[in-house]
Parts: sequence; structure tokens; C-alpha cells
Amino acid sequence: MTSCFLIIALLLPGVDVNTLSAELHVETGMAYISQGLTDKALGEFTTALEISEEASEAHLGLARIAVINCSWVTAQEEYNIYMEQRPDDYRAPLELSEMLLNLTGRSMEAMDYAEAALTLAPLNGQCWMVLAGAEGRLGNMEAAILWYTRVITEKAELAHEARIQMGSLLFRHGDLSSAREVLLPAASAGQAEAHHFLALIYLEQRDDLRAMDSINRYLYIEPNGLWADSARGCLEELSSGNSQNN
Repeated sequence: MTSCFLIIALLLPGVDVNTLSAELHVETGMAYISQGLTDKALGEFTTALEISEEASEAHLGLARIAVINCSWVTAQEEYNIYMEQRPDDYRAPLELSEMLLNLTGRSMEAMDYAEAALTLAPLNGQCWMVLAGAEGRLGNMEAAILWYTRVITEKAELAHEARIQMGSLLFRHGDLSSAREVLLPAASAGQAEAHHFLALIYLEQRDDLRAMDSINRYLYIEPNGLWADSARGCLEELSSGNSQNN
């Protein structure tokens, strides 16, 4: 298919074949990433840059592969190259901020990149989310909650994710009642992670029956989820305790 596009391009006046070929390799690489085929994606991005140094989006793809491989230094280097070449694109600072939020001691850097992304895309809900996350990591609870609330109110497609992150933040700060209130709509919509945090809240409140119900709902939705093993262990312990009490 790529060769067909190139043949057509050769017939068109004013078309830079190298640029077009590089762009097609980048597009293919991005598709491979979405399919989890990172080795093939790496080859496409490398080829794109060999064809044309102007294929800046290849660096964005290489950064994404590095994040998947937990190669944080390489990822930041590739993001920085892309930001130098495409200072108008919010995606690199946004994704870099998301990466740094998951690394210990990098919250201030994450905040800087989140603010940079927001400046480039002030109405983008993902930018609001990452800024809320950075505010939360820095202990700025009021600011974080304001951003999460704005997402919930104005960005329906991100509302459940915002509720889960906001509920998690409130839970970590000991506000169990508010966390529960925020999480319940997401749980009702079938969000497994919301049931996970509700189970933790009910365990803290020593409400074993509701905790068991939330765990069962989590396991029903995600039987092989991130917390599935610990959820089954907890459920077994709760069931055993209730049997002994009876």
C-alpha cells in the first residue's frame, strides 16, 4: 500500500516524496503502537528518520515506546527533541507530565510540563486532568479538586476517569465520605477501578458487607485486573471472618 502512495506521489507536481514516505512510516508506526507491536513501531520510526530528519513526529513515537519500556531517560530525551521541533503541539508536554507524575520526586517537573500543555491547549480535558494530578501530588488539594470537578462538569468523556482519580486523592487524604460520594457514579457506570477504591473505603470504615460487595463487583468486571489477586485474598479473609463470627 505504501509503494502505491509513493508511485502516485511521483506523478504529482510539487510533492516531496521523501517527506511523504517518512510520514507514511510514522503513521504505520503509530498504528503498530496502538496494537502493542512496539518492535515493529520502532523499525518504522527509525526508517522515517533515516528517510527524512524532518519527520519530527517519529520522535513522539519513539518517546511513547520508551515510556512503554519504562526507559524514562530516553523517553524524556525524545519528548524534548519533539518539543524543540514542534513547540506548538501540546501532546509532548502532556505525555511527559503524565510520565513524570508516576516517578518519585518528579512532581514539580510534572507541574511545569502540565502548565506548558495547558497553555498550548487551554480547553483540552486531558490537560486539565494532568494538571489536577500534579496539583494533587504537590498537596494542593483545593486546586486539584477544582480541576477534577471542572472535568466532571464539562468533559463527559473523561468524567469517570476524573471521578476515580479524585476519589483516590480524597481517599489518600483520609476524606472517606467525600471519596465515596465521588466514586459511586463511576462505580454505577461499571468502572472497575471505582469499585476497587470503594472496597478500600469500606474496609477502612469496617463495613465488611459493602467491602465484599465492591470486591465481588470489581472481580466480575476485571477478573484478571491489576488488583484481582489481592482482591480474592481479601475476599477470602473477609468471608472467613464472617463465618467465624456467625
